[in-house]
Amino acid sequence: MTKIYSLILILMILVSCKTDSFIDLENQQQGNQQTNFNFGNSAQRNFHGLVLSTDGNPVSGATVTIGSSTVQTNFKGIFVIKNADVKDNFAYVKVTKSGFVNGSRTMVPTSGTNRINIMMIPATNTATISAGATATVALPNGTKVKFDGSFKDSNGNAYSGNVNVAMFHLKSSDQYLNELMPGSFLANSTDGGARVMETFGMLHVQLTGASGQNLQIANGHTAEMTVAIDAAQTATAPATIPLWSFNEFTGIWQEEGSATKVGNTYVGNVTHFSWWNCDLQSPQAILKVNVKNAAGIPMVNTVVALRRSGQTYDTSGITDNSGAVSGYIPANETLLLKVYDVCNTVIYTANVAPVAAGTTFVLPDITVTSTGNQYTVQGNLKTCANTDVTDGYALLRMASSSNFFQYMTVPVTGTGNFSFTTHTCAPNPQFILEGYDYANLQTTGEISFTANTPVMNFNNLVACNSISEFVSYKVDNQNVKYVLGSAIVAEWYGLTSTSPNMPAKQLRIHHMLPYGNTFAMTLNNMLGVPGSFNTEYSFYFSGENFTSSNGNVVVQITNFGAVGSYIDFTVNGTYTDLVGANHTFTATGHVKRDL
Repeated sequence: MTKIYSLILILMILVSCKTDSFIDLENQQQGNQQTNFNFGNSAQRNFHGLVLSTDGNPVSGATVTIGSSTVQTNFKGIFVIKNADVKDNFAYVKVTKSGFVNGSRTMVPTSGTNRINIMMIPATNTATISAGATATVALPNGTKVKFDGSFKDSNGNAYSGNVNVAMFHLKSSDQYLNELMPGSFLANSTDGGARVMETFGMLHVQLTGASGQNLQIANGHTAEMTVAIDAAQTATAPATIPLWSFNEFTGIWQEEGSATKVGNTYVGNVTHFSWWNCDLQSPQAILKVNVKNAAGIPMVNTVVALRRSGQTYDTSGITDNSGAVSGYIPANETLLLKVYDVCNTVIYTANVAPVAAGTTFVLPDITVTSTGNQYTVQGNLKTCANTDVTDGYALLRMASSSNFFQYMTVPVTGTGNFSFTTHTCAPNPQFILEGYDYANLQTTGEISFTANTPVMNFNNLVACNSISEFVSYKVDNQNVKYVLGSAIVAEWYGLTSTSPNMPAKQLRIHHMLPYGNTFAMTLNNMLGVPGSFNTEYSFYFSGENFTSSNGNVVVQITNFGAVGSYIDFTVNGTYTDLVGANHTFTATGHVKRDL
């Protein structure tokens, strides 16, 4: 997990003002609030990300929603959403999967490809108590909740019986704080002020009944919440601190009461449960940063960290594919900015002058010199007939990792040329390079090599091997698009159905690298034999998507092999996009079954 996160330290907690607020803040638990957020104009932005569990394993099949776009993570926990409907200064990313606490992220999106990394918390039962009796549920570090025994179900009816309590305390010192916490530190104060916060600890509590139904504290009742303060913050923790609850409708924290410092804990009363946060608040502004190296090349996936004067821990973000990162910052304060390289070494330090509340400030470009090792991998790609590949791409990855965030892909130019620039911590790394010829469905095969010079040249690579797996698809009269190679995953899995004639299994075929063409197809209640399917499906392909609710296609499975053999399919039909336009859609696939 440490290796994974050395590359993907979280998105920036770096804030905004008021015109086109598109979030319905009347949904907040505190009621109808006045706000002064300015989320800007409507925009379309690109996102890709990684979803892991707290044990470091990928969470596959999680549902990721940004605006009106929804996809599922693949078997590596990867998702890609292109042209998502967001705002210039606000994007809300939600991730859900049964058995986990809902994950989310709010951010100021860049115009590049935004990186999002979320760690999902298993909804593990901490204790079982009985309704009607006072009970305290405690964690080993002193965090606890005292219940008075009064609970209600989702319909507001009084509940009697056992209550399962799942508790998770998120320390401010947790190295994965930003991946684990919901939203960001963007908040709404009781007087409607747009705020950015500094946390002294968070607590998530989930209440469920004997049948798994969601429960809440009964109307007119409270629970006493005690949150342990991180040891490094005990001396500076104020005597009283605002309490904030996270609103899953808006993606913003809402100020709701306060807590009192008692020893090395904060104690306060709350009327409902999900996420609660003990935080100081500040007016907010937006900061935009661009990072490049001495040659003017954007520093991609580079960590940029900020810290207030007297703040114990950094908050950080990661640059996109153009070297840019944007986010919410405390206004009217001098901040310390640091840039880290891939080896987690500080390579740049500077003070950021105070930024006025409600404004956006763009820093001059930051130029850094990395202590890591930079390598350029370049060459040109030829067809089997020894002509330049004009429609294709090259893929580069570290040989030691199957993590998709370490894949890089670039399209070839009209003369077949390609070039990668990448950084590593260790010298002389081992890479795997592969070139693809779309037009002829040929590949070079995987080429393993050791980078022993700063520039590695691969001239006249010939793509002359038949591609073993591919999906091609076409929308209307557009050019055919191809998804090629072993990164395509085909899985047939699910739960046993109550009906013996309709197994509740799902066929998922997906390929979602961070760059290049993408494709995902899901068929529910797939029988595991060749046949035609025209209900309960979903498709995602390079920024567009449709389901059986707005599509009218037939999926023909002509071959359904065992694991290790091939699945062949075609798709033909129409769909209606989000603005009501009709399109034809066709696809063909020959993919190896993985599960």
